[in-house]
Amino acid sequence: MLLILAILPIVVTVGLGVFAGLRHQFAPTTSDILIQLVMHYALPLSLFGGILSLKRATIIQNSSVALWLALGMLGGMVIVIVSQCCFHQQLETGTLRALVIASPSIPFMGVSVLLVVFGKISVLLVALGGLYMNLVQVPVSVLLLTLAGGSTPEQRWRAGWQKLCRASRQPVVWAPISAFLLNLAGLRLPSAWLTNFTELGQAAGGVALFALGLLLTTRPWRLTRMVVLNVLLKNLGLPVLIWGIMASLGVSLSNQQ
Repeated sequence: MLLILAILPIVVTVGLGVFAGLRHQFAPTTSDILIQLVMHYALPLSLFGGILSLKRATIIQNSSVALWLALGMLGGMVIVIVSQCCFHQQLETGTLRALVIASPSIPFMGVSVLLVVFGKISVLLVALGGLYMNLVQVPVSVLLLTLAGGSTPEQRWRAGWQKLCRASRQPVVWAPISAFLLNLAGLRLPSAWLTNFTELGQAAGGVALFALGLLLTTRPWRLTRMVVLNVLLKNLGLPVLIWGIMASLGVSLSNQQ
């Protein structure tokens, strides 16, 4: 029942975006504008305020969860790439598939789903997932794709470094990092000040999902066997594997308020 309560608002919000897109109520570029709003303002504000509202002990106690999240995202990416190479797939295909499977849809669905399931501590998971994705997965993918393109080592490293520099300048990256550092230094945001960040921040999940619905009506897509397999591996295969290992080792999420 809890998962249904978490997933149903997502289905409804994406459905409303699809409905609005089919009725041509928004310009084709509206989804891009809304995603920019989420990634540059709403989500960074939500993460910054949310992390500063957590107790420092809560962040420290969940260090093992942070490590397992990194293992799932980064280790999962390695597993997919290696398995693709074993089946003699091209490096470009393996890299893109690894990025699809091992990168959770945190900016779009993390805020909405995890808040219902885990409560306030979900902001920590969203922030960590976003950092792993932007600072490690995407630059590494750029390096591998450049390598597959037959470029020189200098060109590969330059491309990866440029992607890392661009990512580090994004608000969705430096805002949570700043909040982590301030929190660990002993600064905690009083609840009365939290609304300065949540007024726009709380719209991040809903706006992102609505934009996703609009995007589905403006971009051509086909439901193929490979797409279904990737979705199953991304949403069930890899998460269940990591959860099973964590459960067997007794690793749990501390939600101390």
